[in-house]
Amino acid sequence: MSQGVREQNKNARYKSIVSTAEQLFLEYGLDSVQMQDIANAEKIGVATLFRYFPKKDKLIVAVAIQNLERTIPVFQQIALLPKSAFERLEDILNCLLENQTETRHNSAKFREAFESYAAFSKEPLSNIEEYIETQKKISDMITPIIVDGEKDGSLRQDIPIKESIMTVINAYGIFGNNIVLKSEITYLDDDIQPHIQQKLLKDMLLAYVRA
Repeated sequence: MSQGVREQNKNARYKSIVSTAEQLFLEYGLDSVQMQDIANAEKIGVATLFRYFPKKDKLIVAVAIQNLERTIPVFQQIALLPKSAFERLEDILNCLLENQTETRHNSAKFREAFESYAAFSKEPLSNIEEYIETQKKISDMITPIIVDGEKDGSLRQDIPIKESIMTVINAYGIFGNNIVLKSEITYLDDDIQPHIQQKLLKDMLLAYVRA
């Protein structure tokens, strides 16, 4: 077997382990799932699993990175559209609003669990810097909107545009994830439904930055 084929097989196994681990973490929780459980589900020996991920924390972070990376293609496509900065910002928020799928629900569920796990960890998680770098990569994709917002007149010029755009996206994303996670809770008839709350918040945030 050539080195190239071995490398492809290794990468395929790596991705398979990460996907399997994500499914188990979502079903049973980060603390409950053991490395042996993941090895069993992958039908490999636990020693093989440890060659890929010497620590469980390293695998947890790898799942978190994969979770984040799913947003990259969508954000990248929107940021480069031939539209005004305001219109592209609105497209990003609309994307976050409309993408109420099982995949998004699972992504929000895992991210919430991961952030809690990391916050309560006594030591920094293994390879957490890779997760932070992935976050930065996503933030950098918003740069075209920020640059154009400073010169196309579609966004207010009396506010810090970079800080405002990032705050709008982060605030809306966090609120949206929270709503998604609570979607299984029964709402009383007189409660404001989640999708109405999301739309109202979107309109408020956009009204603040619109020129």
